[in-house]
Amino acid sequence: MRILRTLALLPVLASGLLASEPTRTEVSLKTADGCVLSGTFTLPAPARKGAKAPVVILAHQFHTTRAGWGDLPERLHARGIATLVLDLRGHGESLGPSRATDDFTASAKAVGFDRIPGDLALAAAWARKQPGVDKRRLALAGSSVGAFSAIMAAREARAIAVLALSPAGAVAWGEGALDQLKTAQIRGRAATLVFASEQDKGTLESAHALAGLPGVAISLRAGDEHGFAYLKARSETMAVFLGEYLHSKRVFAHGGATPAKANPNVVTDATLKARAESTPPNP
Repeated sequence: MRILRTLALLPVLASGLLASEPTRTEVSLKTADGCVLSGTFTLPAPARKGAKAPVVILAHQFHTTRAGWGDLPERLHARGIATLVLDLRGHGESLGPSRATDDFTASAKAVGFDRIPGDLALAAAWARKQPGVDKRRLALAGSSVGAFSAIMAAREARAIAVLALSPAGAVAWGEGALDQLKTAQIRGRAATLVFASEQDKGTLESAHALAGLPGVAISLRAGDEHGFAYLKARSETMAVFLGEYLHSKRVFAHGGATPAKANPNVVTDATLKARAESTPPNP
């Protein structure tokens, strides 16, 4: 199965500068099974009076916290995009009956990693109710188990786009997990950008399962980089991907874009850099 090495993006729509600093709010969300998820919600100042911001919900990788996203949230804020950055169940400041340990498989069972997609859907419902948020324009971003969960959550969260850094952790969903992942992508109808490395076995299996499905673009890299390791060199690519889909004029009643249709603007690292240098980053 052929893996895509380039990314089709919409034309750049960004222009202008935001008026002031974003506002930040600490958030606690209670899940149906009694966990309390901690997060930070950041809303950029509107570029014009009455304008509402799209929003991205970010789910980190195993044994890290919401702090691991580096400068990606700030890059999104600069593009007029709100963020809700979560500590996943069993991690960081989130509370629950069990905490993640160094053992992924044991943690997945004890903490309930297969419930993370539901947690992301809960976060999406909360985000849509916030003043200043455009409830039609929501995306998910995840790393490793957070990425696998984001794809699984796309339909219920009604996400337009999903950024998936090294989607992994299939063991948390048991037998047939990759089939579940494929079904979730098809039903979710989100534009999905996957980062994967050739020597990262678990992620590569997920990438092969997703390759060729409607809406999926896969950036396959040499080496064994995983999850947050991509942020240092690729965070601008990620911000452009999310920004251009969230600011697209084509938003439909079901909450998604039309990722199955090819776009003639193929963007590589080199062309993206040229466009970023010639275009202001804000809508």
